[in-house]
Amino acid sequence: MRLFLKSLLRFCADALVTYGKSQFFIPTPDVGEPAPGHPERMPWNVPLTEAEEALDRQLEGVAERVGRGLEPL
Repeated sequence: MRLFLKSLLRFCADALVTYGKSQFFIPTPDVGEPAPGHPERMPWNVPLTEAEEALDRQLEGVAERVGRGLEPL
């Protein structure tokens, strides 16, 4: 009985999340390019610097491990 209720509640929660995602869409604003001299880079067409590539390599696979509930780095 307990497993049935847990499964039923999980199904209802998933159904509500799916309904909410389909009914309440908030579009992302077009933010464009950062101001000149801004420390953060946003353009997709500029290659990464050596420091950014090193950070990218360090963060490889972190999202999957955190998503599975494992300890982050």
